[in-house]
Amino acid sequence: MKKIENLWRERLQLFSQELRRYLKYIFNDHLLFVAIFGIAGGAYYYSQWVKTLDTSFPIGWVMGLILGILLTVSPRFTLLKEADKVFLLPIESKLKGYFKKSLSLSFFIQAYVLLVGLAILMPMYVAATRHGFRSFIYLYFILLAVKYWNLVLQWQVLKYQDSNILLMDGIIRFALNAVLIFFITVDAPLWLAAVVAAVMAGLLVYFYKAGKEKTLNWDRLIELEEKRLMAFYRFANLFTDVPKLKGQVKRRSWLDFSLKFLGYGQTHSFSYLYARTFIRTNAYFGLFARLTIIGAILLYVSDQRYLLIGLSLLFLYLTGFQLIPMVQHHDLKIWVRLYPLNPKLKIESFMKVLRICLLIQAIIFSIVVFVSSTYLNGIYTLVINVIFSFIFVKLYLPGRIRRLVSERI
Repeated sequence: MKKIENLWRERLQLFSQELRRYLKYIFNDHLLFVAIFGIAGGAYYYSQWVKTLDTSFPIGWVMGLILGILLTVSPRFTLLKEADKVFLLPIESKLKGYFKKSLSLSFFIQAYVLLVGLAILMPMYVAATRHGFRSFIYLYFILLAVKYWNLVLQWQVLKYQDSNILLMDGIIRFALNAVLIFFITVDAPLWLAAVVAAVMAGLLVYFYKAGKEKTLNWDRLIELEEKRLMAFYRFANLFTDVPKLKGQVKRRSWLDFSLKFLGYGQTHSFSYLYARTFIRTNAYFGLFARLTIIGAILLYVSDQRYLLIGLSLLFLYLTGFQLIPMVQHHDLKIWVRLYPLNPKLKIESFMKVLRICLLIQAIIFSIVVFVSSTYLNGIYTLVINVIFSFIFVKLYLPGRIRRLVSERI
């Protein structure tokens, strides 16, 4: 029994050590400087935009949507492992203290996320409602109460085997969260918010009573915990080698045509390998797609020339920087070393593939600017993006690769 009581503390210590191990690499790199620069620039333009708001701005819908998402996404950090299905499942009834501590950890982590989210939204809220920043504490305590409701309700729903119930749970919780925040933000009659709160309380009571008769879905809990851990490892892998990272591969045959432009022959072997790696590996292709889409959306809604250029350069840098670990993707595979090729060709081929990726993204960003802004802004964006892509690959990339190699050694 004593070992069971200490289990959470031991797991938390191991997790904290793992976290600190990789955070020292994450916060000691150029990306931190770029992030600070990006946040500072974003804060400046955000403050300028807030000054243009008046009471006609739909603040209720905006805060309801954003805070509704932050409230609905309520992961439960259980720190469970694959072997727990064998060793802990038989003593599930004795683990109530363990899972209560996991609830506390999850709540405090997400309370901080809500604090940051509400702090970002407050200038917009004050400008649109004229209520003043004194409403911050009032709103924050409401968010904390609703977040706790989300965590407890989702925990009970996770006991169900049917995945459709999980989907409906997310939809219903988001709708209730968003509507409640909307009513509070727009100063709707108190009884409207009370009705929503009563529905939320009823759902909690119903699923709490139903959940008492069910056991934990260990497979789902462990799967969710592994997904969260792999997400952190993928992020840490952008800065240093992560041996525990598990990659996912997808065929994507619809992109096979792009490989024809690489050419054939022995000297193109590594180019073909890295191109295939980029297309098929979710960690790289998904990253490229997400950053391209987010960057394109931000460029589409922007109109100032320097902001357009700065945003495009920021996303090009983030994309190029976060694709650098791909150069080591095949280092542990023996068959790659059997290639009768000069090892220098490997680095040159990777630089070629990365340059093509950045140029494709630069062209996409320029097309978006052409459509959403003026032709002159589009030309400026295209020229500067292309120049930056070549400078990044030619000057910055070799030094970064040498650093990765030395860290591995």
